[in-house]
Amino acid sequence: MKAARLYAPGDLRVEEVPRPEPGPGEVLVQVEVALTDGTDLKTYRRGHPLLARESPAPFGHEFCGILDGRRVVAANSAPCDACEGCARGEQCRELVFLAGAYADWIVVPERIAAVTLHPVPQGLAPQVAAMVEPLACCLRGVDRASVQAGDVVAILGAGPIGLMLAACVADAGGWPVVVGGREERRAFLDDFGAEPGDGQGADIVIEAAGSPEAWADAIALVRPGGTVVMFGGLPADARPGVDAYRLHYEELTVRGAFHHTPSTVRAALAFLASGAYPWERLVTHRILLADLPALFADPPRDLLKAAVTP
Repeated sequence: MKAARLYAPGDLRVEEVPRPEPGPGEVLVQVEVALTDGTDLKTYRRGHPLLARESPAPFGHEFCGILDGRRVVAANSAPCDACEGCARGEQCRELVFLAGAYADWIVVPERIAAVTLHPVPQGLAPQVAAMVEPLACCLRGVDRASVQAGDVVAILGAGPIGLMLAACVADAGGWPVVVGGREERRAFLDDFGAEPGDGQGADIVIEAAGSPEAWADAIALVRPGGTVVMFGGLPADARPGVDAYRLHYEELTVRGAFHHTPSTVRAALAFLASGAYPWERLVTHRILLADLPALFADPPRDLLKAAVTP
């Protein structure tokens, strides 16, 4: 079969590899479509401590596929239900991850197959169903932000994650304002319940750009007593500047939001199936697996998500 494998940052190859064989409790899924996302692009450019631990590393984690004649999706991790994080109701400290969606076939690990693999609701397009993982992360981010009805929520970043966050904020009763972003991306804001703005004095600011500058901007924008959620991940050695005066004297709340949980995965699949927002608009490009390295090497300016078919 064909599979994309990441040898090093910037070195992505589509190669012929043996079809994987599932072990006890694992399931083999035929990939129907995989989606590109910002995490994959960051991993391609700089590596990833969790998703690319080896070389060559299997690549891709958003997908919809066929299992025993039915369409299914799987999130890219599952918790252990045994660690301190799980016991406290926090993020699992021992997540099992899945990668390798850019391929003809993918093996879903036993824990993921048991917890976060789900049948796709009838009528839901595969490229939309494949968005379940990033949308689940956004739902958890909005939950971490404790959005209340009427809250003005500034979102830094107008990419697919920023747009999904906007939809989640609007669904929670908040008022999403997206700060920055390219003109072609701002054209999507109204479709996802948001409006453009500068975000100054927002009740909540969600950083979804993934840069040290955006982390600093998020703290600068929020109102006194407000909440900042750091959603976009930075490299392990990043040390963004922090406005200590604001944090202390204006009593800001700053929280991190990483990943999803089994409950937000289930909620995301229902949200996608509801048709509440035009999720399909987030897929702006369609390519074959063979064309994936070229796409990551030089992403089109108007790219949101690409649907990749084997």
